[in-house]
Amino acid sequence: MNETQNETIVKPQFSKIQSLLWPVHGYEMKKFFPMSMLMFCILFVYTMVRDLKDVFIQKYAVCGGTELIPVLKLWFVMPAAFLIIMLFTFLVNKFGTKNTFYIMVSIFMAFYIIFLFVLFPNAKSLHLGVEKVRSMQQSAPGLFFYVVPCLTNWSYTLFYIFSEIWGTMAISSLFWQFANQITKKTEVKRFFGLYALIGNIGVFLSGTALNEMSKPSGDEFDRNVKILIGCCIFFCVATMAVYYYMHSAIMTDPRFYDPSEVKAVKKKAKVGMMDGIKFLFTSPYLLLICVLVLAYGVSINFTEVVWKEQMRATLTNANDYSGMMGRLSQFTAVFTIAATLLSTNILRRFSWKISAIITPMVMLILGGLFFALMAYGKMGKTYLFGVSIPILAIWVGLFVDALAKSIKYCLFDSTKSMAYIPLDTDTRVKGQATVEVIGGRAGKAGASTISYILTNIISAGSKISSHLGIIIPMFAITVIGWLMSVVKLSKKYEEKIAEQSK
Repeated sequence: MNETQNETIVKPQFSKIQSLLWPVHGYEMKKFFPMSMLMFCILFVYTMVRDLKDVFIQKYAVCGGTELIPVLKLWFVMPAAFLIIMLFTFLVNKFGTKNTFYIMVSIFMAFYIIFLFVLFPNAKSLHLGVEKVRSMQQSAPGLFFYVVPCLTNWSYTLFYIFSEIWGTMAISSLFWQFANQITKKTEVKRFFGLYALIGNIGVFLSGTALNEMSKPSGDEFDRNVKILIGCCIFFCVATMAVYYYMHSAIMTDPRFYDPSEVKAVKKKAKVGMMDGIKFLFTSPYLLLICVLVLAYGVSINFTEVVWKEQMRATLTNANDYSGMMGRLSQFTAVFTIAATLLSTNILRRFSWKISAIITPMVMLILGGLFFALMAYGKMGKTYLFGVSIPILAIWVGLFVDALAKSIKYCLFDSTKSMAYIPLDTDTRVKGQATVEVIGGRAGKAGASTISYILTNIISAGSKISSHLGIIIPMFAITVIGWLMSVVKLSKKYEEKIAEQSK
């Protein structure tokens, strides 16, 4: 580099306002902007397919409905996720991370192309009719009552699986691994938060597009669905184009990429399920962290599945349902951007206990309000303050889901990471891996397993809404246990911090 470039790089520090709002130098935009666009493209696709997959299962699938969602997550998405991780690992070892990126995105894009031009237009001829599906449900053991429509609506099931896995694979394994590879240590704190902010603009625009395209009706909406999936394919291509540009123009420029200045990525310890359980029960501190993760997963999944069932029953056509899913994405994006800006001040000004207790308190108060409305409606009441209870419950559920997820991304994840800081290195590394294996998987699968048992085993063929008498107490116990764990963990956390300071 010449002297001019060196002078550019050692610019004076930002002003106070710029350091808070936009801590990026002008010359850094060549690197920052395409990385932000990479996040934007990935999150646009993620948001669109995430919302559409529910529309297909709820409104398009023959004998579909909310009850299929726990079955799909438990028996289809989870095994597929393990397989895709194995495939990803094989591809990385054989072709390297760069080529694996293109291969993985191409696999998802290829499926969406096939779905757009072959599966979706011919769904009626590819799937069995209502009478045949119901006959199979009646003849099959109760255990498989809602498994049957998942199999008979196989193209929508595939769409659901690919769309669920895109979020985990594209965001975690592709984007953040690449971001860790290319981002310098001096850029991490300045860039990473802004990546998420700009990425959530993609979430908002995706939700807006879905909401606007949901206003027409009938065959016109089917056409618009094709346009939306076409947008996803376009952004898959854009993702690979930006990635190619980063390798050809940024990683070849020593101003922006120097392997010696890249943040070191710690290898995650691998912990088996049984070893993880034993390890947790030898450490009450880690067990409390695990309870936080598990409780969030169970409570948000209970809220979501009941909310989606309420929408399916109240919003009679696909347009209204997809429009509401679009609004969910819009609300989530706006709340996440606001929460990101607020969370840094909350973490800086308040104690760990106050920061950590906000997420379960939001879930307890707003989630409690949502379930109270659902219970009130089950008592035969139709209006509250002149407003239709089913419609009011849908809007409250949307608000709960969007706000809880946005706070989770900012405060919950941050306080959870902070809780590991006072631990010694070995316990911290093993502890994080253990909580991820046990708490993460159990939290995601817990509510789905309970919902599956209620609607397929205890009362085969029943609706989620008919089990509110069981779901509401379980939700309450989960969130109260979450709050108690935060209080107990905060005492242990402060004690360990005090010991470190001595």
